[in-house]
Amino acid sequence: MTEFAFWSQQGGLPLQIDVVHDPNITSTSSSFAGGGRPRGAVQKRRRSMRGAMEEGMLLAAPREGAAWRSAPIGGLAFTTAVAVTLACHTWGGAWAMDLKVAGNQLILSGPVIDGDLGKVVKILDDNRAIDTVILRNSPGGDAPTGYRVGELFRARGLRTAVSGYCYSSCSRMFLGGASRHFTDDFPPEYTHVGFHGHYDGQGRLAVKMVQDLGLKDWIIKYSDGKADPALVERWINIPRGAGMMHFYHPDLLKRDGVSTFMCQGSEPMALSARGCEAILKTAIELGVATSRETVKSNDQSEVRALLSARPKTSGFAAIEDIDKVPLASDAGRQEYRRFLAAGLPRAMALSPDGRAWAWNAGGFDAVNLALTRCAQRANRTCRLYAVDDDVVWTP
Repeated sequence: MTEFAFWSQQGGLPLQIDVVHDPNITSTSSSFAGGGRPRGAVQKRRRSMRGAMEEGMLLAAPREGAAWRSAPIGGLAFTTAVAVTLACHTWGGAWAMDLKVAGNQLILSGPVIDGDLGKVVKILDDNRAIDTVILRNSPGGDAPTGYRVGELFRARGLRTAVSGYCYSSCSRMFLGGASRHFTDDFPPEYTHVGFHGHYDGQGRLAVKMVQDLGLKDWIIKYSDGKADPALVERWINIPRGAGMMHFYHPDLLKRDGVSTFMCQGSEPMALSARGCEAILKTAIELGVATSRETVKSNDQSEVRALLSARPKTSGFAAIEDIDKVPLASDAGRQEYRRFLAAGLPRAMALSPDGRAWAWNAGGFDAVNLALTRCAQRANRTCRLYAVDDDVVWTP
């Protein structure tokens, strides 16, 4: 069984579902696009949706009883949930932004929806000791709410800090902070803010919406005038919703001395910002963050308890070197390509003979899930091949 998260071709945020790779299954079913299922068929079951799509795009999580269809992605049919709506839906009770007070901190996580502004105002009014807002693992969502909540934070002089990822509408909430920080709750490669434009339901740039809402001027204003206008113009006009300008902590994560990356969304490893354009200016220089000092979330111990131990890099191969992966079939190598396209956290496990494999992305238990799923398929112990952006395999 393989669990995966992917950006849809329409530019959405990751949909996480379970699929089963079983080399013993064959089928002549025509339920998959392009004809019957190949040997090693992919079977489906509902999993979850880690993110929402921004600015009037998909905001529905797959639910029990949702209709299923198969759709070709990258030449192989994957199963996706057809649960498309612009309204808020439930996910495990309530599919909406979670708001939690922890001492002097308000911790916000999950998708941004219409109505969140009123909830935030009430909490702040009822808890005057709050001086810090933690924005954790939010894919964004409702565009106007992102602007208004960011403006509220600035008006009240609140500090903002990113914990995990903060995309789209969430990035404007972050930028509203009077001071803006990174946390060290998660590893540095998981901790970043992502900016882009506004997009329609197909993930295409909504140019008029970008102009009507004054996104460029808003970003420059709330960056305290530090954002480079030409660079902002570029990132708010990324044509695909899957593209994004990623800002990491300038000291804690550097790739060849760079901590800022612009992804168009078409790069093979865009979700981990690998292979994307390196931007030489940092989050501090562009006014996205105001301090290198990290903030500790008041629930940090709970967050870290969810993280799996990370094995060390082995040096066996570069993460993108598909030919070095000891898989016994082209189908396995094709699946490795999809693993590379997934976001962090992620892990891929292989059986000793390379005939069975499994990978997981989008969950902080990715290592354990990949190993467990692979062992179920192989009926033997599997080993990790790659974790996040590192190959950990040893021959």
